[in-house]
Amino acid sequence: MHEKCEEMSMYICNIPLVINIYDDTMITGKEAVVKGGSKWRRDDKQKRGLSTVHLLNLSGRINEEILWLELNEKVLEKHFLKIC
Repeated sequence: MHEKCEEMSMYICNIPLVINIYDDTMITGKEAVVKGGSKWRRDDKQKRGLSTVHLLNLSGRINEEILWLELNEKVLEKHFLKIC
């Protein structure tokens, strides 16, 4: 179990976060809320060029509005708690 934690970084959103939705790097004018309690996995191999930290949603819901996030380290520290 401990080895898996070293291979991946998992986070839980502890303070809800409002984000802007982008479509092909252009802002759409839509907003969404990253819900408190939602779980995310950091994936530094994927980048879409928006920010330094790339997170993948781990909820597994088909109708999930937010599948991935890109944010900076400061927002990560403020809104997410590392759990693994």
